[in-house]
Amino acid sequence: MLPANGEAPVPTQHALEAAWSFLRHAPFGVVAIDRDATVLAINPAASRLLGYAPEEVEGDAVARILRAPRGESHVPPGACAAPEEVREVEVVTRSGDVLPVGLRLLPLEALDGSLQGTIALFQDLREHKALEEQWRRRDRLASLGALAAGVAHEIRNPLAGIGTSAQVMKRRLEVGDPRAQFVDLILEEVSRLDRIVTGLLQFARPAAPKLQRQSILPAVEKALTLVHEVAVRQNVLIRVDRADTVPEVYVDLDQVLQVILNVLMNALQALDKGGELEVWVGPVRKRLADRSSLGRRAADRLGVRRPAPLLDLVEIRVKDNGPGIPAAVVARVFDPFYTTRTQGTGLGLSICQSIIREHGGSISIESVVGQGTQVLIDLPVEKRHGDRRSNPR
Repeated sequence: MLPANGEAPVPTQHALEAAWSFLRHAPFGVVAIDRDATVLAINPAASRLLGYAPEEVEGDAVARILRAPRGESHVPPGACAAPEEVREVEVVTRSGDVLPVGLRLLPLEALDGSLQGTIALFQDLREHKALEEQWRRRDRLASLGALAAGVAHEIRNPLAGIGTSAQVMKRRLEVGDPRAQFVDLILEEVSRLDRIVTGLLQFARPAAPKLQRQSILPAVEKALTLVHEVAVRQNVLIRVDRADTVPEVYVDLDQVLQVILNVLMNALQALDKGGELEVWVGPVRKRLADRSSLGRRAADRLGVRRPAPLLDLVEIRVKDNGPGIPAAVVARVFDPFYTTRTQGTGLGLSICQSIIREHGGSISIESVVGQGTQVLIDLPVEKRHGDRRSNPR
């Protein structure tokens, strides 16, 4: 309530304590700046995000801590006359990293209402940007899946005709005819194209899993048996470990076997000169990525996002000590047709991701160049229906 003379009310001790507590615990950065663009105070969140201790910057120019990569300050001298809209900007932190933030400038007023400078509010947008990119990627994959299905059907029929014709030609050639090598080449290429078409169809329209509550261990054991000879031939030592208790999960065992086998074969290809491969199976409790914060308006970005729920999962962890994968490649390994191998189609991991999503789980890759790669396959203990490609998660 305003006093009778119309002046701004004097804050009570309780109000000051509440304001101070809010600044200390706010999940976003707050920087108070005077008319000369000098930092008056920063809260702990701002200090944590920017990498500067309060005593290092208070009394210093704001251009030092809230500057763009090209050097200009995001807060001009003078006083902000009215609250501004949130805008996305990039800030260079003390360590030199470029931090995307949602920045909003507000007036800094004295108790008598006079303008004293500017308050800068900002929040880290890295997670938000990553989720936006994930959503855009899923949109692209959904469109690509629909296109791939149509193209695959159009290719399969003439491809079958080419293969049949080549087989007839080969039967009519005499033994030792030099033209037979060209017919064999045609048949090899037809077979390769047929594998690609089959992969396209699996990627575009993965079969709905027949979920049954059962142990995942038989699929793991069978996959390990299938790759045993390859591992021995390449001098790769496989270590297998499991938790004392592994809960049953709702899975289509054949589909999950396909995923585990693909992951193991990828790891063995990375260990073509020998090495070690570790496989671990056990329960974990963690959050899976969701899309709850996607599609927000710019003005909503300073709000607090509700975290994804903690889930009881069974995790299959496949870790190798191979050469590792560069970060730029890790970001694309699930993209269809992206491969670094001359003989690969680039659809294996895309299909694996589709299968695991149909189970309501997730598959992710962590890698450090020179240290190795780890693949995490997480399957929910509780029955969850995965999203089809027409409604990507």
